[in-house]
Amino acid sequence: MNTRLTFLATVAAGLLLLPTVTFAQQPDAVSGGQRRVIVVNGSGEASGVPDTAEINIGIVVEEDSAKAAVQANNSQMRRLLDRIKQQGISEKDIQTSSFSVSPRYQRSRNPDGQPPKIDGYRVSNQVHVRVREIERLGEVLDQVVSAGANQINGIRFSISKTETLMDEARNKAIRDAKRKAGLMAKEAGVTLGRIVEIRDHSGGGQPAPVRMMAMAEARSAVPIQTGEQSLSASVQLTFSFE
Repeated sequence: MNTRLTFLATVAAGLLLLPTVTFAQQPDAVSGGQRRVIVVNGSGEASGVPDTAEINIGIVVEEDSAKAAVQANNSQMRRLLDRIKQQGISEKDIQTSSFSVSPRYQRSRNPDGQPPKIDGYRVSNQVHVRVREIERLGEVLDQVVSAGANQINGIRFSISKTETLMDEARNKAIRDAKRKAGLMAKEAGVTLGRIVEIRDHSGGGQPAPVRMMAMAEARSAVPIQTGEQSLSASVQLTFSFE
């Protein structure tokens, strides 16, 4: 590699390490000339305790025939839905998420090399439930297991009103950007001017879903830890400077 190529490679590598503050020039729509600007990225985060939980609850039944499996599952599912509604959960917060009927095969191999035969059927019915009184989630789980639920998975916690947290995160992001701009302007020996452009690059943070399985024989209250959910905001401010 010759000297010129080595120099270009060094410059390109250095650009990757530039901070989130950039001094540049932009066209000025008023004067028609160029204005000197500082472009700054800022970030902020706000946390809150979840107040809503969503969970998939279901019943799996195996019987010798598909008809018997469906009938047994339907009976148990009606009992489960009644128990869910008895916990104060509205019908609008209960939605069927999956229903399936699948064959059950013999586990032992046939001596003649033939494929295993069907010896029964498996029926699964799951509902997606939203629990708005999150402090009662452990009791709700205990009750649905007592009612026959043998599949519980995909618990997801969330905050019902995220805009307040997002506003807090955005305010922190703007303050962060202003701090960086002021610091860089001072060290560069220039006077920071007004903000000429604001861009919001925010995105809400999502909590990691909590996975769990409940055994049919479980009867004790289920301990639940909701933790916190964090939302992040990112902004880009452009300042003029002299």
